[in-house]
Amino acid sequence: MNITLRQLRAFLAVANHGGFTEASRELNLTQSALSLLVKDLETEIGFKLFDRTTRRVVLSQPGAEFLPAARQIFDDLQSAVRSASDLATLEKGQVRACAPQVLACTLLAPVIAHYKAAHPKVELKLVDTLLEDMLETVAIGEADFAIGPDRKNDAHLVRTPLFQSPFAAWCRADHPLAQETRLSWAALQAWPLIIMESDFSSRLLPELQSADAQLQFTPAYTVAYVTSGLGLAGAGLGVVVAPDYVAPLAGAFNLRRLALEGPALSREISVYRRPDRSLSPAAARFLEVLDEQVKGLMVSK
Repeated sequence: MNITLRQLRAFLAVANHGGFTEASRELNLTQSALSLLVKDLETEIGFKLFDRTTRRVVLSQPGAEFLPAARQIFDDLQSAVRSASDLATLEKGQVRACAPQVLACTLLAPVIAHYKAAHPKVELKLVDTLLEDMLETVAIGEADFAIGPDRKNDAHLVRTPLFQSPFAAWCRADHPLAQETRLSWAALQAWPLIIMESDFSSRLLPELQSADAQLQFTPAYTVAYVTSGLGLAGAGLGVVVAPDYVAPLAGAFNLRRLALEGPALSREISVYRRPDRSLSPAAARFLEVLDEQVKGLMVSK
């Protein structure tokens, strides 16, 4: 059985008006075209919908019994079409964005504000998580995608590079280094250093020593989270090494940025999503806005 929306609309119009003349005007069809749609529907369902006399058109007994179901089917189809249209035009929808806590604060928060201003009817959920839980959150379906630094991708997610975030040294505004704009890693060895253990020892230090085997660091403080490192630097306890994306938080601690060189190192920030899940129109548009905002930041630097 192959019943179309046009056939149902034709049947309901004739039933509502009690004839073909007014129904054809409502649908902007010729009476012959309208009659053909009704006949095609009758062929599909296997019985006559109307009894015709020289003066009037009335519902047949099976037509009268079919009418409530036809109205329900038509209304449901119309509702489904409206819902699909709303999803496509971002009049409704949901986005679940995942990011580690610092990126959620410094990068995603302003992007979310920009997106919500343009698409206020879309529900947006921010899943802020620990860095080590980021990929798993996407893999188990609790987020549509994640934004974060490069990580071992055991979940085999699709990774799309977003931007590079250079490492910098951050010190308090009254620190002796605060008047500088650049600093070499070799010169950094002379100052009390604050590091994030998980990133520095396992990844950053090997990269540095591959460029200069003489580089050695004895940290004054080793912390698990970058916010702790920024707080220690803000208290005047040393210089913290962190990517540029911490800048909004660093400003809150009155820290100054020094570009690190010899070598210049960076972290790649990427979007991660499942290969077996297509993005909704709302989620796809969010990633477009994110990319636009990131490119705007790159140009303004």
